[in-house]
Amino acid sequence: MTEKEQTIEALRAENARLTEEIESLRRESVTAFLIGDAVADGICVTDGNSVVTRINRGYTEITGITEADILGRNVEELLQEGYFSCVVSPEVVRRKEKVSAMAVVRKNNNRVLLVGTPFMDEDGEVVRVVTVMRNLTELLKLREELETAEKKKEQYKAQLKSLKQEQGERGFIAASERMRYVKELIDHVAQSDATVLITGETGSGKEVVAREIYKLSARSNGPYVKVNCAAIPDGLLESELFGYERGAFTGAGPREKKGYFEMANGGTILLDEISEMPLHLQPKILRVLQEKEITRVGGTRPVKLDIRIIASTNRVLKDMIAAGDFRADLYYRLNVYPIHLPSLRERRDDIRPLTDAFLARFNALYRKSKEFSEEAMQMLLDFDWPGNVRELENAVERMAIILPGRLISAEDVRGIILQNSPGSEAPAAEDDAEDEAGGALKERLAVLEKRLIREAVEKYGNSYAAADALGISQPSVVRKAHAYGIALSGREGSARKDPE
Repeated sequence: MTEKEQTIEALRAENARLTEEIESLRRESVTAFLIGDAVADGICVTDGNSVVTRINRGYTEITGITEADILGRNVEELLQEGYFSCVVSPEVVRRKEKVSAMAVVRKNNNRVLLVGTPFMDEDGEVVRVVTVMRNLTELLKLREELETAEKKKEQYKAQLKSLKQEQGERGFIAASERMRYVKELIDHVAQSDATVLITGETGSGKEVVAREIYKLSARSNGPYVKVNCAAIPDGLLESELFGYERGAFTGAGPREKKGYFEMANGGTILLDEISEMPLHLQPKILRVLQEKEITRVGGTRPVKLDIRIIASTNRVLKDMIAAGDFRADLYYRLNVYPIHLPSLRERRDDIRPLTDAFLARFNALYRKSKEFSEEAMQMLLDFDWPGNVRELENAVERMAIILPGRLISAEDVRGIILQNSPGSEAPAAEDDAEDEAGGALKERLAVLEKRLIREAVEKYGNSYAAADALGISQPSVVRKAHAYGIALSGREGSARKDPE
């Protein structure tokens, strides 16, 4: 082979090599943009003069701009024509390094992050810029919504803190010597997890004492669950307290359910009206106190609990034990730290501060500016308040709502007290001349009536037997007991007791 032929053959081989290399580069380019079209981010390729040479499908979806709109055009022209709020390709070419910027697509107001990356030749000059565009519109919207939610959360927390402080300031009032002693007991027992039994007449503030113990305890950030044992029907009480497994009994839900004990886990549970706990459930309550665990209805696996138990009652549990209505072992487990709450008539020094606190609250609630005359306040101080603090609170609220004028007089107080006393009617206009002896008689009769009804209910256990003993109808007992704040059993539909 001659030298000329050798040269021609070498040129052919080189041409074939270059052709194959070009074809390989073309295939790589196609493959790269097939991949580019598969991603959600936008890709825009510009040359060293910032002229657009290629975009992917994601770029069109984010911007609404097609290849026909911008291929072959300089990005600075697009910027001047208002396509974008800013571009990065010219800055990448100038600085010869990666550049990032936030921009807004004017066509649809999408907010995007632009990241431009330079590609340089052997001489270090930028020959191509690949700009990746990421749509941040939804992300930024979510961030704004999150920031708004956080601000609202902080506002709610501040409001809750304010309400808690306000409640704490007025929640427990102890002006009398007897209530200051109760406050000392509360402060002492709150520092432990001891079981507390709170006793006292209906309406005397047993729940306030329980909540005060909870607020001052190390469990104040945990749940506080109150269960009125007299308000839940006998047939539901076990499942409400202990929860149940799926399909545990007819009528059970399709899913398992936590009971009140589990809801209170990590916190405190108040068993209000514990005297109304049915005898067949009392051993299970005893187990909770001893083992600190429960088993759901229909379940076999014990559930460990970390709870503090407080119980309250307006009845004398020792008398119930003697009558066979309450277990002695449960009583001793509950009575670890007893707190007896005196009636309001036994702590009259608390009447004035309680009245002031109630009136301030109702003035704010109903936008009033009422105040008591000294004679009116004295009448409140002299009254026996058979319904205790609850009756006083209800009377003050009634006065704040219905009485005209700013100053509440002694006659106003007398009229409200008589209206609230069962068996007595509000004085009519023609009765204004009624003497003080007549008013005092009505008050004394009301106190006597309440005492007789309370004693009958406590002795016989339900309104039917109490009505038989008193010689009045059962609805009358229910109505009067409700008016006086006397608790009745929640299971009066069960078998009727005969009077002893």
